[in-house]
Amino acid sequence: MGVSMKLWLALVILASLMIMPPPGRGEAGGGPLTLHEKDRGGTFTLKPGDKLLLYLRNPQSGGYNLKDVTFDKTILRLAAHQKLPPKPSPRPVMGDFGQFFYEWEARRPGVTDILITISRPWEKKAPEEYWRVTVKVTD
Repeated sequence: MGVSMKLWLALVILASLMIMPPPGRGEAGGGPLTLHEKDRGGTFTLKPGDKLLLYLRNPQSGGYNLKDVTFDKTILRLAAHQKLPPKPSPRPVMGDFGQFFYEWEARRPGVTDILITISRPWEKKAPEEYWRVTVKVTD
């Protein structure tokens, strides 16, 4: 491969990286930030008005119930929350209790954690952390 071909290839790769949307964003880069269970522990940045969507596995297969969802309500607004049924499939998956869906909207600049806790009704211990991320809202 000649030098000009290598240079051309390097420029094409660089250009494609520059136009790719940030991880988790919609195709155009301006859509909602979509998070899943694998994003646990991360830090994410939004601007006021941006949406954050979360799809989280329902932990009932282990006998757990979701307890609390805590976050700073002056920084984020919970716009929607619902329990989604398991996806239809020809062979149902044992232990698939569906997902929980959350939608937040960034309200004003600040930093907050979103913390979701779970517990088993028969256990006396305090609810345990199930999912947490840090959200930074900047102008």
